[in-house]
Amino acid sequence: MKRAALLVAAFAYMVLLIEAIRAAVAWWKGELTQPDWSDIALIGLLPVLAWVWWRYISPFGRPDCQKCALPPEPGEHP
Repeated sequence: MKRAALLVAAFAYMVLLIEAIRAAVAWWKGELTQPDWSDIALIGLLPVLAWVWWRYISPFGRPDCQKCALPPEPGEHP
């Protein structure tokens, strides 16, 4: 049950992130002449969603994976 709930939450997060990016791009291009409340909310949530992705999901923003991006030391075998 816990795994199913985690998958549902991850799916909902990705849908929110993709829709927020879609709304922000449409607003940037001027395609949203009269944005409704959902578009405004998604554009407002985009920095928070992007921060969560960068901090917790992306391998580049995680502090425990900083060594993953470094090349091996000379003489060290992977």
